[in-house]
Amino acid sequence: MTDARVARIESEVRGFLRASYPDIVLRAEYWTHDPSRIALYFIEEKFRGLYPRQRYHRLVHLIPADYYRTNLADSVWFELAPGERPEDLVDPDEELIAAIAPDVLGSLQESGFFAALDDLLCPVNSRSQPEPCTGDFLRAKQALQACGFEESDWSDVFHVLMGQGGFCDCEILYNAAEESRLKAQYWKAEQRGRSHEEHR
Repeated sequence: MTDARVARIESEVRGFLRASYPDIVLRAEYWTHDPSRIALYFIEEKFRGLYPRQRYHRLVHLIPADYYRTNLADSVWFELAPGERPEDLVDPDEELIAAIAPDVLGSLQESGFFAALDDLLCPVNSRSQPEPCTGDFLRAKQALQACGFEESDWSDVFHVLMGQGGFCDCEILYNAAEESRLKAQYWKAEQRGRSHEEHR
């Protein structure tokens, strides 16, 4: 691997991210622990308050899949807020999250968490203004508090939800909830759009 290739990857990845993260600081270099691999350091204020998996999820969807497979499949990523260090990032054990997932999801369902979150993002009363999804867990945290979950449980809860594809408030209702008005509303709109296209 040459320095020119590392510089090229740094430049190309920055290009993919520029529209969504114009102020991101990106650094590519050989990884200290294995110099045959590239380490990418992404530093962005918008990452503050997000879990590492949320940060990665936001970034990886901005990079074309073919480019990722060809150039980044063996790379190591560190998504940091300014002032953070790689060793500051904590990610729970995958096996632990998988083991607790059924109980966590059951507790969320029984407590009314999904319904409470749905009430915030898609109120039953059409006169109530829906809360917007801001790409994080702002509304989900409100719902957890309302349902009696301690803040010490939040990390486990959110890592289980991310394992179900819920990386933000609306994705929790689309991907992790068995049913929700928000999800039903989305698919009704999709169906209307398809029907409109078919009859044009």
